[in-house]
Amino acid sequence: MNFLKTTRHSIRFAQKRGLVKLQLTEGLRTTSLRPYSSTSPVHAHHVAKKESSNIPWVIGSLVVFGPLLFKLTSPPPPKKKNLQSNEHHNVPAVTPPVITPKEEEDKEESKTGDKKVEEIKPVTVKEVQKPYVLVGAGTASFAAAQAIKEKDPNANVIIIGNEGYAPYMRPPLSKELWFSNDPEVGTKLLFKDWSGTERNAIYQDISEYEVIQDASGSDLETPKIKLLLNKTVTKLNVEDHTVTLDDGSMIYYNKVLLATGGEPKKLSIQTNSKHITTFRNVYDFQKLDKIAKDGAHIAVVGGGFLGSELAVALAHRSTKENLKVTQIFPEDGNMAKVFPGYLTKWTTSRVRKLGVDVKERSRVESIAITDDDKTSVKLSNGESLLVDHVIVAIGIEPRVDLARDAGLEIDEERLGVVVNAELEARKDVYIAGDMVSFHDVQLGRRRIEHHDHAVLSGRHAGENMVTNKGRAYDHQSMFWSDLGPEIGYEAVGLINSQLSTVSIWAKASANDTPAAAAASAATTTAESVTEEVSKATANKQENPFKDEKFGKGLVFYVRDQKIVGLVLFNVFGKVQEARNIINGGYTTDKIDSLVKQFDLYSKDP
Repeated sequence: MNFLKTTRHSIRFAQKRGLVKLQLTEGLRTTSLRPYSSTSPVHAHHVAKKESSNIPWVIGSLVVFGPLLFKLTSPPPPKKKNLQSNEHHNVPAVTPPVITPKEEEDKEESKTGDKKVEEIKPVTVKEVQKPYVLVGAGTASFAAAQAIKEKDPNANVIIIGNEGYAPYMRPPLSKELWFSNDPEVGTKLLFKDWSGTERNAIYQDISEYEVIQDASGSDLETPKIKLLLNKTVTKLNVEDHTVTLDDGSMIYYNKVLLATGGEPKKLSIQTNSKHITTFRNVYDFQKLDKIAKDGAHIAVVGGGFLGSELAVALAHRSTKENLKVTQIFPEDGNMAKVFPGYLTKWTTSRVRKLGVDVKERSRVESIAITDDDKTSVKLSNGESLLVDHVIVAIGIEPRVDLARDAGLEIDEERLGVVVNAELEARKDVYIAGDMVSFHDVQLGRRRIEHHDHAVLSGRHAGENMVTNKGRAYDHQSMFWSDLGPEIGYEAVGLINSQLSTVSIWAKASANDTPAAAAASAATTTAESVTEEVSKATANKQENPFKDEKFGKGLVFYVRDQKIVGLVLFNVFGKVQEARNIINGGYTTDKIDSLVKQFDLYSKDP
């Protein structure tokens, strides 16, 4: 009844001033009341009797104002949407300076005029692509990087190498560079190929790369291929997609290529000495270039591709530096592991004619340094040599430790990393170059250590990495070797002296040499051709193979009556024909018809 009394007096006061509606409204806004009155109808009736003098007025007030008071004092019906809206607008929200996904809510807040909310704008951050990491800075990685960039110019590509040089070609280190007359050839690394065209052993100048100093550069945005030099990858984690560098830092990769090549083999009796060098990289060439002067005596250990090429190259320099070159190997002759016996003997005789003292069927028993700083080499036949330097060129061991530690499958027979047809060892992990063990559809599982294979496998892996098409590697790579400008051969397939062979020979002319073939294939002027080529082409009578039985020819290698390999000896420009024969799976009964493709007799004088 107190509520009614208060209200009554307010109403009377308001009636006098014509403010009834306004005062009721303001009263409800400022008075704290429960939604429903606690005064019961019975209690209100007894109180009314005591105030009999006011009964008529009270009854009239209730009749007139009762419905209005009931409506005003009743709680409003629940409206969830309105309550949420009122709460949202009336309660200031503390928003941390972080952009949330609630874009629609942000738009609503901006309409309320909240300046703080309007000032928060989404910041667009360009995400840097996870890199394609190419481990190893050799030919395979360079070829892969080029292929990736051709397919995706915006790709983030990093080549990691443990040397201080940008990717370079290895073949000139034992061939053409030794025929240069430039005294600074070791620094410039410029050479003329057999056609006389000047080239650089380094594929492209270092200025064309984005050189980074450490792993932090992997996120750098640049259109160039990134180059991280003088760093070694010590760990590959295929699960986390990371490579760890020797400084402990990590790079998260998109896809990774392992192309770590091989480590030069050492003699069992070899010790660390400044007088002994295993020949593999540009530093080895630079070191030997400084030693091979002023009448030095150099011993080359090894009768295979590298050892024979180096022996011949040093012999060529001996004409102006008065060098003495001795070649030592246990086989019957040069290239005895790949050529049939008669051909290795002929090749050895040619190497001797070039000035090399060849000691076949000889093993190095010991190497010792004398008091006068000379190197004493003792051979298995009891002979001793006193030389200034020993070059060991007996092959390589593939660098597979990184792959092995990462849990990749190793072909223990061939010491390569096993891959599928797409050159992938595990998901997002590719292998190329000297260290890959792949399946050749025609010839079975193989591992190849030659330049052309490094180019083709690297490029193929790079294309598969960026396109995800998963094309099978079915290239039939070739290899070549030159024993100077007069003797050279190209080969495809399995070349092993343990296989049966079928040979076709013809007399050679002055045109049948690596130098002459290169000169005829190149569009160069007479002035640009090397001295050796000029002599051969200027005088057709000067035939370096006069009266030679094996001047030029073909050697077919056979397994189970199937042609599995082919050597083109002083026959040039026919590699694709040789590839077609190997890929065609021809048998020996087809050799007579196959020989016609090579024009053996067309250049006879």
